[in-house]
Amino acid sequence: MNNKVKLPTKKALTNLIIELKKDLDTWNTEEMDVTVACSGSDSDDWAFLTGDNSYTGACYSYHHWAIGTISKDTNSKELATELLDQLDESFAYDSLMKEC
Repeated sequence: MNNKVKLPTKKALTNLIIELKKDLDTWNTEEMDVTVACSGSDSDDWAFLTGDNSYTGACYSYHHWAIGTISKDTNSKELATELLDQLDESFAYDSLMKEC
């Protein structure tokens, strides 16, 4: 993990996923996509979207994104880790491209 980049905390993403899992019944769906995006400059500077938001929403001002799928069986901590790994890889790729 890149120590210079400040990603959302695993706890914050785990709590988000737990809350979104509660909405599955409300929205009458078995699963939903979640997108998390962040700036990397502050661990509190991030946003999320659910589903396909047709190019509008809270994440579109960020350059680094991670996408996962939530169902009732989703392990919230594992998905939070996967999302953080995707974000970290996005920053690493961006850094590599700047060196080219």
